[in-house]
Amino acid sequence: MHPATLFVVCLTALTCVTSTQGQCVPGDNCNPPDCRCWNDFSVPGGFDPLDVPQVVLITFQYAISTVNEATYLRLFEAVGTFYVQSTNTDFTIVKELSDLGFEIGITTADGTVPQSEADWRTSLTEVRDAVVASGVPAEQITGFRAPSLQSGGDPEFSALAVSQLQYDASCSTTTYDQEANLLWPYTYDFPADAPLCNGGSPPITEYPGIWQFTVPDLQFNGVKCATPPACTGVLTQRDVFNLFYDSFVNHYQGRRTPFVIIITPDWLLEQYRMDGTRQFLQFIRAAFEDTWILTTSQSLEWIKNPVSNANTTDYAPGHVLDQVWRNGLFTCR
Repeated sequence: MHPATLFVVCLTALTCVTSTQGQCVPGDNCNPPDCRCWNDFSVPGGFDPLDVPQVVLITFQYAISTVNEATYLRLFEAVGTFYVQSTNTDFTIVKELSDLGFEIGITTADGTVPQSEADWRTSLTEVRDAVVASGVPAEQITGFRAPSLQSGGDPEFSALAVSQLQYDASCSTTTYDQEANLLWPYTYDFPADAPLCNGGSPPITEYPGIWQFTVPDLQFNGVKCATPPACTGVLTQRDVFNLFYDSFVNHYQGRRTPFVIIITPDWLLEQYRMDGTRQFLQFIRAAFEDTWILTTSQSLEWIKNPVSNANTTDYAPGHVLDQVWRNGLFTCR
């Protein structure tokens, strides 16, 4: 629990008042679709885990350019989420990726952590405006990831509110990374006892309706890592497959919380890493009919309005999975 117990109820993006409300109580003072307690271990919709679609989220960060576009697209037979910076990014490619069905979120302007609340706001506004100027509709820009997974606390979340972003995906955790305690995304309506992050800090004041997608550590031969390159000893294609698959199984055999994969710019430069990552994604798509590779915003939409496996074929956020992309690069289930 954080030492500070001060809460803030935001009346607007810029004006807040203090209160002393209690802890978040699932089903009492926090109810879906706009509020969810961090310690609510129930499956959204009250489904049995066997009736829940297992979601896999493939995410990227930083600059997008002609240098890495082809590499990223070689990986995909599905959609994913890009958290882009403005420095060194080709926004023509950003628009092309958006048109293909990828989600475009944002990180800071130059991929570094801002040093003040004003800097956080300026940085996020700059990137969001650049993405909108490229032709991506403003309402489609809903998510953020902090550089190096360094959660920015209240200065960051104040900037998220100003930029009208709906979720953060920066809080990595070595605590909630086991099959029995993996977390569903939650909101910061009651942040006082929310989980700490491996890097930086979560907010200590209220940001109602802003969600957190935690990033549970991957594990390989006893070593934990938030991003794949940080797991030492991953030296072969089989190692890469096992790195992802073992963590995937924790989600699939548990409550089927979203499985977040972070692909860093350097990860795919080694051929065995590319091959192992592709092998994992191809395998789960072929072997698990109830597994879906979605964007983060699509996953959030399911959490707010959950449906069972039996009804996913008629569920709006899943329609993109039935499309054949017009450029012929890949198809999605």
